[in-house]
Amino acid sequence: MSILLVSATNLEIGPARHTLKKRGIPIAITGVGCAPALYHILKAVQKSRPSLLIQAGIGGCFDHQYALGEVVAISEDFFGDLGVEEAKTWRSASDIGLIPPQQKPFKNGRLPNPHRSILKKCGLPVVPAVTVNEISTNQRRIQLLKDQGIVIESMEGAALHYVGLMEKIPFLQLRSLSNYVGERNKQKWRLEEAIENLNAALLRVTEQWQAAVEAGK
Repeated sequence: MSILLVSATNLEIGPARHTLKKRGIPIAITGVGCAPALYHILKAVQKSRPSLLIQAGIGGCFDHQYALGEVVAISEDFFGDLGVEEAKTWRSASDIGLIPPQQKPFKNGRLPNPHRSILKKCGLPVVPAVTVNEISTNQRRIQLLKDQGIVIESMEGAALHYVGLMEKIPFLQLRSLSNYVGERNKQKWRLEEAIENLNAALLRVTEQWQAAVEAGK
């Protein structure tokens, strides 16, 4: 029973890297963006065939009810810029019939994490997310995502969900909130705090998983 950790950058998982390696957990750095993430996650999965696939990273938050620096787990994700904007509204690829909303591995156009027990055991708030290749700054688009109840924005999360679902490997996406979406004044970001809290959560979750596996032997 093994864990594979993936992250877009070394920066995001740097504080935990040494401890994770000592625990025998392989790490794959995928690079920023959905296309590199899909490629490198799949290559790493094919190499190690883990029992649990974890992605750890920072993300922007749409909902001010969540504090910057907080860590959450992602219940579902989707490719938020795969579609068309017309007549001042956004329509997804599922909305316009390019991708059937129930086409594997999608459900209603989303990529859910079906492993509810893993989400529950991590002990973190569980929220929906969107993945984009262009950071959201358009206020109309931001409001549309807010209206859909989306809490987190990243640039790689849906890639993890897509690979995990297609390869039938349990997965967990962890995100810490570094900034509120649309806020480009980085003096208001909490990047260091977000990374510190993310790594603390990552170490705790992986330790719990490995202890549970060991106890089950």
